[in-house]
Amino acid sequence: MNKSKLIKDVLKFRYRHSKRAIFLLKNENIVPIAQSVLSAIDECNESVPPDNVVTLKQSPGKRIIFRINSSQFAQESFVAKVFLLCRFKHRLKYHRMKYHRYAFNEAANLTIAAEQGLNVPKVYGYGCTYGFSRLIKTSIVILEDLARLTSVDELLRFNKADEEKCAKILNRTIPVFVNLYKARCHIVYILPDAIMLGSEGSNQDAFVLDFEYAKFHNKPSLEILMYEAAYFARSCPDFLTERIIYDWVAKLLDAVEIGDNTNRRKLIERFNYYFVIPHLSQKETVEIC
Repeated sequence: MNKSKLIKDVLKFRYRHSKRAIFLLKNENIVPIAQSVLSAIDECNESVPPDNVVTLKQSPGKRIIFRINSSQFAQESFVAKVFLLCRFKHRLKYHRMKYHRYAFNEAANLTIAAEQGLNVPKVYGYGCTYGFSRLIKTSIVILEDLARLTSVDELLRFNKADEEKCAKILNRTIPVFVNLYKARCHIVYILPDAIMLGSEGSNQDAFVLDFEYAKFHNKPSLEILMYEAAYFARSCPDFLTERIIYDWVAKLLDAVEIGDNTNRRKLIERFNYYFVIPHLSQKETVEIC
């Protein structure tokens, strides 16, 4: 699959802010958002972001996540993930990476995921800024803001005193894993703050974030499903009991229609293996199939 063509088919409006900043956008209405992102990056060096920009997360020298409001979109905000390449050697390595670039890969993978029917944030833009060497200095993806939803991690921590509610919250994530399985999608690192839920009883579906390292296979894999489930479960707050976790795994196996007891035991063994194994490298994780 040609990811460059895929992105260009979805993000058809080309915007050149300057000789050193180029974006592919959903449409020209997103231009003010792209401009705000660039202003936020510039101002971030001075620790004073523009009034319409809030910094959500920041890893110094690596990445920044902004929430951006625009007067043009009174009822809507956007999220921008900015990947920083501060050193020349990092820019050179990134240049050689071609189709595995951070924001580029996330924009393409989210587009594929949406086409596969997964609930993911919409992609509104992808762009880069360049240094004097013409190597990419920052890589940027502009996404739908899911501020109306709450992460599983936050919901679990808020309800930590209520074991029954925690079990219900965990069970609400099952459709995410079933849909990833059916879409043949492997998310390398699926964390509880990357699954977003609406309020209890709402009609909003669960959404999943962070497709930077996602990979799509030719057929569904129960091995990958067990890895993803185990990585997610062990990343959840440690106050969750074994009963809650293994009840959740049992319901997940029910949801993908694994009824044979021998197969279920084998899959739970694989879950246990990934649940306790030391952290795998990205390369080792991607090779799970």
